[in-house]
Amino acid sequence: MSTVGAQIVQSALFGTRNSLLGTGIMAPEQNNQVRTLVAFGQAKNALTKLNSVLSNSSTPIKNAPQKVIDLCNRVSENSKVFGKLEKVVDFASKNVNNLICVSSGIKVLTAKDKESEFWAQTGNIAGMFAVEGWMKKNLAKYVDKLPINSKMKPVIEGILFVMGSITGSTICYNIAKKIVAKTKKTNEEYKAQEAQKAMPRNIAVKA
Repeated sequence: MSTVGAQIVQSALFGTRNSLLGTGIMAPEQNNQVRTLVAFGQAKNALTKLNSVLSNSSTPIKNAPQKVIDLCNRVSENSKVFGKLEKVVDFASKNVNNLICVSSGIKVLTAKDKESEFWAQTGNIAGMFAVEGWMKKNLAKYVDKLPINSKMKPVIEGILFVMGSITGSTICYNIAKKIVAKTKKTNEEYKAQEAQKAMPRNIAVKA
C-alpha cells in the first residue's frame, strides 16, 4: 500500500492531468469533460491527505491545508451554489474511478465506430486497474530498496504510480484497438471471399 506522502503526489499529478484533459488543453479531440470533475475530486483528496500529514508536524505551513478546508466549508455554508458544488466535489473525491469509467462510456457513446471504441476503452480501463492493482501491492517495497533519500521515496513512488497507470492504460487501449481492427479486417476479407464464391452460382441461376 502506498504511503500517505505517495498518495498526495498521486492525487496532485492525476488531478493536474485530468484538469488538462477536462479543459481540452490535452487531447482536445476527445470527450473528456467529466475529467474536470475527477480533477476536483482528486484535488480535494490531495488537500485532505496533506492536511493529515502536516497537522502533526512543526512546519510553518502546517495549518495552511486546514485553513483552506475551513474556508471552503464556510463558503459552502453561506452559499447554496457553493454548498451544492461542495457536495459534488465531495462525491467526486469518493468516486474517482467510477467517474473515469463514466468518461470512457461517454467516449464510446459519442464515437463514430462505437463497437471499436467500446473494446478500446475496455482495454484502457482494464489496463489501468490491472497495473494500479499490482503497484498498490508491490511498488512501495521496490521503491524502498532504492538508494535515495528516504524523504524523496514517497515522491518517487507517487510519480512512478502515475506513470505506471498511464502507461498500462495506454498500452492496453492500443492493443485492444489493434485487435479489433485486425478482427474487423479479417471478417471483411472473409465476407469478400464468400461473396466471390457465391458470384458464379448467382450468374448460373440467372442464366
